[in-house]
Amino acid sequence: MRGTLVALVGAGIAIALAAPAAQQAPRSFQLTWVDRQGVKTPIGRLPPGTFAPRLSPEGRRVAFDTGDGSVWIAELANLAAPRRLAAGRFPMWSPDGTRLLFAGANGFQLYWQAADGSGEPERIADTARAPESWSTALGLVSYITLTGASDYDIWAFAPGDRSQRAIIVEPTSAQMSSRFSPDGRWIAYQSNETARFEIYVEPFPRTGTRTRLTEAGGERPVWSPDGREIFYDKDGTLYVVAVTTAPAVSARAPVALPISGFLQASGRRLWDVSSDGTRFLMMFP
Repeated sequence: MRGTLVALVGAGIAIALAAPAAQQAPRSFQLTWVDRQGVKTPIGRLPPGTFAPRLSPEGRRVAFDTGDGSVWIAELANLAAPRRLAAGRFPMWSPDGTRLLFAGANGFQLYWQAADGSGEPERIADTARAPESWSTALGLVSYITLTGASDYDIWAFAPGDRSQRAIIVEPTSAQMSSRFSPDGRWIAYQSNETARFEIYVEPFPRTGTRTRLTEAGGERPVWSPDGREIFYDKDGTLYVVAVTTAPAVSARAPVALPISGFLQASGRRLWDVSSDGTRFLMMFP
């Protein structure tokens, strides 16, 4: 099978891009807005080592890391002039946009730093593989830990008192891509306990009950800003599930959106959602 392999060395991820053997790997990635109808609006180019872009809360900046293990911030209006913030990986914005939380260069501690670049990165938690979700309602950050080669679990860090605690731990299987709902009452995540990744929603704090949203596989769930939908991707296509959370979770059948061809790999999500839930920030070769 002919193809071009773009290695995201700093992230330990590889993305396979189908292409004739005579073609070269892309010299850059196109950062693009995509609406729900699949209409693309190019924003600008990012270097080929770009990984997991994250949109700032006010929607004017993007944070990402690159293959050399650096965290960067760029204005969407001027992607050609990114600013290096620190050594690290997997950046995530604070809800107010004033800080970035990220994993250390070795991927097993959490740091944060002012987004304007002032001060030095501050180490705030250990055993953390990558930050995933920051809930203002709960005052908690969810993150994943890694035991062995593939046993991921979901933990929580409280910025207020710097405490850490396990919240979803299932030995011998992977739970990851956690997202607190906007009101902090629910948590969505993916688990491969059935031998492939499916998406689940549980009350938070956990009660022992949960709802499975997918039956044919799904990864990387993200709540819509109004908490009425969950987006996820599967096999290179973006899906949406309409959900109701009162008095309990119920969901309609997943619907495929006319959005495909964006870059994605195993592991961390490579796309993001606008603050109004109408557009998606994605990378294309």
